[in-house]
Amino acid sequence: MLNIGIVGCGNWSLTVIKELEKNEYFNFNSIFCRNYLTKNLNFEKKIKLYENIEKFFSNNKLDCVYVAGNPILNLQVVKLATKKRIPLILEKPISNSYNNAKKIQLLADKNQLIIIPNLTNYFSDSFYFLKNYIEENYNEIKKIIVYEGNNGPFRKNIHPIWDWGFHSFSTLLKIFESKKISKITKKELKSSKLYPNAIVSKFMFNVDSKFQVKLVTGNLFKKKIRKIKIILKNNNILESDMIDHRIFINQNIVFKNKSKPLQSLLNIFKKTIKEKDTNFSKNLINLSCETTKILENFYNC
Repeated sequence: MLNIGIVGCGNWSLTVIKELEKNEYFNFNSIFCRNYLTKNLNFEKKIKLYENIEKFFSNNKLDCVYVAGNPILNLQVVKLATKKRIPLILEKPISNSYNNAKKIQLLADKNQLIIIPNLTNYFSDSFYFLKNYIEENYNEIKKIIVYEGNNGPFRKNIHPIWDWGFHSFSTLLKIFESKKISKITKKELKSSKLYPNAIVSKFMFNVDSKFQVKLVTGNLFKKKIRKIKIILKNNNILESDMIDHRIFINQNIVFKNKSKPLQSLLNIFKKTIKEKDTNFSKNLINLSCETTKILENFYNC
């Protein structure tokens, strides 16, 4: 069993903790949170609470860490983890800037540190079905449409592309990693006077000059949505729902996940640590850096 700590105590951290507490491979033993005294944190067992991140890493028995705090912390976390070679899961984005993301990549490479960015769609079993379908029908694709967003969150200093579009862009970059993506354009479709950073954006780009991909993402949808639609030249349509992880072809279900992406992520993390597989993490770090670079061209994190 591996001792694992958490950095951050937001809503997603609480979801991760619930999953860890029922996972037989990890022993959740500590959490870093600057304002944990104002949080209603209830655990099944006694957990060490830290308000100082350096003490969290130095005075703690840790085999690995799940980082789900503000991305501005990620570079510091990686530097601290490097001292004890502690494997990490990093929530998206990998950092608050492309420059810091590259520093994380260099530290990981130099120190052979295992860092797995949580690219949620990638850890869904449905991702591989989708990727294989696209590869098998590549020359028949007419267009691809992606919708990803929700009604919120409404952050004052962050564009919603970092909350929602990061998953979509990283998924598409992974699917088309051997192809040429070009002519990325952006248009704002919808905004709100009530919130400064409430907006829906449309991104368009070409793949190998063969077909166009349209990505609509933001935080002004009526409800949470994560869908990828592949339209072929014969008008057959594949639709992948990345919330319940089901895939339909012409409205007939053809695939459904057996496990949650978070469960798959934790199992892969355990396996990667056991096998000391830094090549797997290198690939995902590079993908995260490329995604960060694209998004930063439009908006700072």
